[in-house]
Amino acid sequence: MSTVRAIKNVWNRYIDKNKDYKNVSKVHIDLVERLEKIEPLVARLELSKEEIASKLQQGIPYLEGEEDKVELQFAIMHFRELSNWTGLGDSRSIFKKMGKKATDAEIQQLQRAWLLGDSTVIDQFAGQYNLPLDVLFVVIRYSLLPTLNQYTKEFEETKVFNEEEWMKDYCPVCGDQHGLAEYRGSERLRHFRCLSCAGDWTYWRIACPHCENKDHNQLSTLLIQEEKGSFQIDACDACHGYVKGINKLDPSSPMFLLLDDFATFHLDLLAKEKGYHRQGSQTTLQ
Repeated sequence: MSTVRAIKNVWNRYIDKNKDYKNVSKVHIDLVERLEKIEPLVARLELSKEEIASKLQQGIPYLEGEEDKVELQFAIMHFRELSNWTGLGDSRSIFKKMGKKATDAEIQQLQRAWLLGDSTVIDQFAGQYNLPLDVLFVVIRYSLLPTLNQYTKEFEETKVFNEEEWMKDYCPVCGDQHGLAEYRGSERLRHFRCLSCAGDWTYWRIACPHCENKDHNQLSTLLIQEEKGSFQIDACDACHGYVKGINKLDPSSPMFLLLDDFATFHLDLLAKEKGYHRQGSQTTLQ
């Protein structure tokens, strides 16, 4: 079964239980169909195990310092696909115009700036094409996901990564912050997942990744049981940050990881209503 068909089946089950998911399912399915059109083939970084281990010991993500080596040919094609994505909402027309005018070199420079954390280039691109920054952030992230996930696979193949030695709030592959948590295994370990490259790493169950607070008196968990699954919100009263999570048997693949993010948007709304916020991350378009 194709990824798109499998995702449609999941959404259909969700919609049968809650019609409110119909619109968001269309947005996500359109996203997946556009991303699945192009399968990236990237040049391997071929870093030695010693080099990778040294970087990780210093808290340096796998791709940091290697940004210029990341193959962006397919990410550029994905960016163009997403310039007409239904998830852009009211911004769709201006992104469509941008997609017709922007050159591959401009888009490559934009994506490279994202990898390097260069906000100046991103701001200039947004200004040049009159694009809302928050929407542009999401488009860049999703356009890079299939490509960066190829580097995540290469990273995992090296088998150098030791989860117990990382325990950080950012991804060991690309350096982006976690997007959501998966509670897996018999011990329900908290696995953080990256929405930029689908990286996967563990973090302490009783600790806030935003401010490293480990005082259980300032940490709380809201458990939510629904027909489609069990979820939770881990909140910190010290910094008012939160992490949304879902119980899983196995780690989600990149496209299903995005489905989990879209399907748990109500958790973000609930957390915000209670005064918490996702620090340092961009929200998903709905």
